[in-house]
Amino acid sequence: MKKPSGRLTFLLISAAFLLLCPLLLNAADIKIPEYLGRANNPYILPDENGPGFFQCTAIGLVTGMLSAVIGAGGGLLVVPALMTAGVSGIYAVGSELFRLFIFSTIQSIRMGVNRRIKYTLALIMTVGTTLGGVAGYALCKTIFIADPAGHDIFISSMIALWLIVYTFIIIPDFREAAGKYALELLRKEQEEKNETEAVNTQPEAPAEQSKSEDKKTEGQTEAASEDKKTETKQEKVPESEPEPEPQFEDELYPDEEPWEIASSMRSMKLPPYIKFPSTIKKEEDELEPAEMKRDGEEPDLDKEEDQDKTESIPILPIFFLTVVGGFFMAMTGSGGVILTFTVMTKGFGCVAALVAGTDLARLALSTGGLSMGTYGLNGFINIYCITGLVFGTISGLHLGSKALKNILPYRVKGLVALLVISVIINRLLAIPALLRKAGASIDPGLVSTFDSSGAYILLIGTGIFGCWMLFAFLSGIYKALQPVEDKEESK
Repeated sequence: MKKPSGRLTFLLISAAFLLLCPLLLNAADIKIPEYLGRANNPYILPDENGPGFFQCTAIGLVTGMLSAVIGAGGGLLVVPALMTAGVSGIYAVGSELFRLFIFSTIQSIRMGVNRRIKYTLALIMTVGTTLGGVAGYALCKTIFIADPAGHDIFISSMIALWLIVYTFIIIPDFREAAGKYALELLRKEQEEKNETEAVNTQPEAPAEQSKSEDKKTEGQTEAASEDKKTETKQEKVPESEPEPEPQFEDELYPDEEPWEIASSMRSMKLPPYIKFPSTIKKEEDELEPAEMKRDGEEPDLDKEEDQDKTESIPILPIFFLTVVGGFFMAMTGSGGVILTFTVMTKGFGCVAALVAGTDLARLALSTGGLSMGTYGLNGFINIYCITGLVFGTISGLHLGSKALKNILPYRVKGLVALLVISVIINRLLAIPALLRKAGASIDPGLVSTFDSSGAYILLIGTGIFGCWMLFAFLSGIYKALQPVEDKEESK
């Protein structure tokens, strides 16, 4: 009997999960609060003062560019931008989860066609994300029904906390990339200086002496040229084999340099394990070469087991990581791809393209289940925002993937760090206005100053990021339209 493949099992389980999730979670059984019809009603539809189609499209456009840059859904920008535009926090999170479901489904289909998904690991990560997401939604809904205005304070605080944790990853990464680029520039400048100095310090021979030397060397050069021709003919026969290309290469998800602790994290004794390709460079044992080994020596079984473990990763740390990511996803709208992608590629030394595909499949299933079973059937989705967000995200994703080819990697990381810092400041400055809305006695002038300042800071941060990416995209088009001669001269 032929066993079903991992892809077929993944599709069957995912279909059953999406169909049975609303029934399992009892999503239709909601208790209408007693103050139905009053101000800040949790179940009232958004009014006309919210963001329009074009404003949501602009948010989705920048989010799509961000998704192309960091390989994630971009939820760290959508929810703060919608809340700044006047959408309630729980509607912003619900709308973002539905947008993530559409975005990650499209991307995971592309990854599945290109064989970039580990289906067994994707199912395990989906279970962890769903468990954490249900717990986060239960907490989020309880706070919202008790105090809708206080819930916006809670979401803003969670977004700021989540992004502050991410700054400890992106800012050191930006500094390291900028340092490597600066060292590379210094090395090139030093090589150019050495070449110019070598040319300038060569002694000039007199004219007569140079003529005689030229006549003497003519015969030598002809003989040497004939010898070189024969040598090249002999050298061309044994051609060296080309280096094998990486098995999982993707221009959007290049492999990251793993941390020093990656090899020890891979070899930790914490079963069960799952096979996953590694990017860690294996160092050969220089102290005991093959010629010095004893004849008939028995193989060391412990070393062989350690080598097998280095080709695999433990499942439990990844599972608990997705539980934490799902818990914060249900409260902030961020899918947690940034955290899982960084930990798996740098902490465990996994191949980036496979991690991205597996994580996107996990995100598609978990956001689909949460959208249908929690936020969607409870009415916490702003359908007016979703259309613009999806249209802008698809456009920004393609635009950002083309623009990345014309931007240096360290500048991309610097732009992402700038955007993350602007979102953190925006949410912190929005808290006084939300506190006043909840009933706190704060000076209205101070509240309006903080609120408008936070909106302008977010607008400036997203504007710099979006304009830089758009300029890189247009510069790529300009270079492609140049004639071939102009391109060679520019090089």
